[in-house]
Amino acid sequence: MKGLLCLLSRICRESLVAFAVLALLDRFMQVPQRLYSLDELKLNGIEAISLLSPVDATLGAIERNLQITAILSGSAAWYALDLSPQQILFVSLGVLFLWTLDLVSFNGGVGTLVLDTIGHTFSQKYHNRVIQHEAGHFLIAYLLGILPKGYTLTSLDALKKEGSLNIQAGTAFVDFEFIEEVGK
Repeated sequence: MKGLLCLLSRICRESLVAFAVLALLDRFMQVPQRLYSLDELKLNGIEAISLLSPVDATLGAIERNLQITAILSGSAAWYALDLSPQQILFVSLGVLFLWTLDLVSFNGGVGTLVLDTIGHTFSQKYHNRVIQHEAGHFLIAYLLGILPKGYTLTSLDALKKEGSLNIQAGTAFVDFEFIEEVGK
């Protein structure tokens, strides 16, 4: 928590210095929002695709590499252990059964846990992106005056803290029920 708070403090300071204009924004009237058509955006030289969220293919690449590794490992085991086609069928059906069980019973939580843990372990880019994303939640909450209650940066951390398999990372904030409990 201490490391994240230091990171948040640094990000807050850098953001407030970089966005000193924010203090001036409340002095101006807000321009009414208007919906633009794709033709109007093209006419003004704006690429509509640039307005979408950036695509991060880090986990997709890790998942693809894991699949390739599994196929190569299976082929190597088949060759090294001299498995019969029937044994390969049984192993394949077992793996497919476990995968289906995870998807149906845990909504893919076990697969997400494994993928996220490998992503944080082997990809510094993915790890830093998750930290910066959650720090952004903390920063916005701080600027809005909302108190953070806790955070998780990995699926394994979420499983330990919350007992949930379907969370990759997240930030929890103080809600009205908490305020009512403290006020009693």
